[in-house]
Amino acid sequence: MATTHKVTWSVSATPKVIVDAVDGASLETVSLHENIRKSLGGNGQLSYAGAIDYGGVTDGGTNYLQATNSGVLIGNADTRFIWIKHTGYLWISSSVLGEATTDKININADAEHIATLKAGEAWIIPLTDTSTTIGIGFLALRGGSSDIAIEAIGLD
Repeated sequence: MATTHKVTWSVSATPKVIVDAVDGASLETVSLHENIRKSLGGNGQLSYAGAIDYGGVTDGGTNYLQATNSGVLIGNADTRFIWIKHTGYLWISSSVLGEATTDKININADAEHIATLKAGEAWIIPLTDTSTTIGIGFLALRGGSSDIAIEAIGLD
């Protein structure tokens, strides 16, 4: 009997404007962006064969990956879905986090920079179809001088 796995996701963003306080006139105010005027969001799902090819979780425990200067592979041309999170900590081992850091990580598709994540931020890359143009793959690279612990799952 064949097994198919499904991953579902949802994302949302609320564009805001911050108006500075004016002494004697007004407090700082935060409101929706004037032209957008709403929160934005969407969701999706895809089915895949079930292989966790990069990073991952074993019996519920995270296997931290080491974002180095040359990068750590988080997906390739066959990957259908990538989830990545900057833990906010330096890398010690696959099961132990180091000291807190504010250094960023960069996400590349081959040599092309496609995203930057700050500590605590996460990002998904849904790839409904495999990518025939990816050569090396999707990489997470440290943005500073120290290796960073990341959580990532690349599903085929």
